[in-house]
Amino acid sequence: MLIAIGIHIFAKQPSTFFLQVGTVVWLSITILHWLLFIYRNLVIGRPCATAVTVRRTYTHPSDSSFDELPIILQVDITVPRKWQVEAGQYILLSIPKLGVFTGLRGHPFMISWWDWSQKGLTISLLIKSRTGFTKKLDSHTNKKLLAFIDGPYGIQHKFGDYGTVIMFATGIGIAGHIPYIKDLISGYNSCEVKTRRILLVWEIDKES
Repeated sequence: MLIAIGIHIFAKQPSTFFLQVGTVVWLSITILHWLLFIYRNLVIGRPCATAVTVRRTYTHPSDSSFDELPIILQVDITVPRKWQVEAGQYILLSIPKLGVFTGLRGHPFMISWWDWSQKGLTISLLIKSRTGFTKKLDSHTNKKLLAFIDGPYGIQHKFGDYGTVIMFATGIGIAGHIPYIKDLISGYNSCEVKTRRILLVWEIDKES
């Protein structure tokens, strides 16, 4: 009887049925996302995440015809709750100090490396200073800022089964390759991977 009523309602108003199902799924995903966000950023007895930005500029070591490369920002974020960081992961970073419309939005950045200490887990990002969020971040260097992280996201790729690994990167895109190179070298030293050669092709614009 109930099945017959359900079929009758579905046949009569299929658009309403699918709208209701879609709404329920969207609400469920949104609630789960915010619960995970709270879990990642708020820990009883511990401070929230803090971000410290340091400006890095590099000059070509042997060729004076190269001007300084574009400004790179290294952002070190001490997070309140630890997790097992994997190569290929990225986070959405929000810093309220940078403004309501700019700082509160989540901005995606690849995790370049991470470190464990008495303070907990510190993840580091490499960011190229451009406009908007990164430009404002560049104006707050060497300051400890309140930060919120969303994630981590990303799918890890296993390259250790290949004898030779070839990587291509342009500019700041090298930030996403660093964790994989670190893992391959570590696996090579501990005889856990088959990789014996890494060929990295990194294109950098020449400015003169």
